[in-house]
Amino acid sequence: MYEVKVPILGFNDKNKMNIKQLDNNYYILEMDRKEDTNMYLLSSNSVASFDIDINDEDLRKLQITEKTKISIYYTILINNPVSDSLVNLSAPIIINEDKKLMGQCIINSSNYLYDTLGKINI
Repeated sequence: MYEVKVPILGFNDKNKMNIKQLDNNYYILEMDRKEDTNMYLLSSNSVASFDIDINDEDLRKLQITEKTKISIYYTILINNPVSDSLVNLSAPIIINEDKKLMGQCIINSSNYLYDTLGKINI
């Protein structure tokens, strides 16, 4: 279970969430077990590498330093066909694995906004 330190967009009232692995690339963010509210995630390990700049306030809230083990996930909007599903590259979910802290960080300087699963070529 992770403590939410930077709110997940649209879920500002949720302060604890869990992540479950589906396979090497895909995960589920469990937001509310009672209401069965979940979000699909794509691991950053599945996406071509690009620089992201997290603002200092979010780094402070997530207690991230150069030595912190972090994980990065991107939210997915599922479409039919699945290859047309949208991946949000401008607001990754960042996790401090060492302290079990998480948050969704808006990347204002990102040249990447959205892409489809088909274009990412997982």
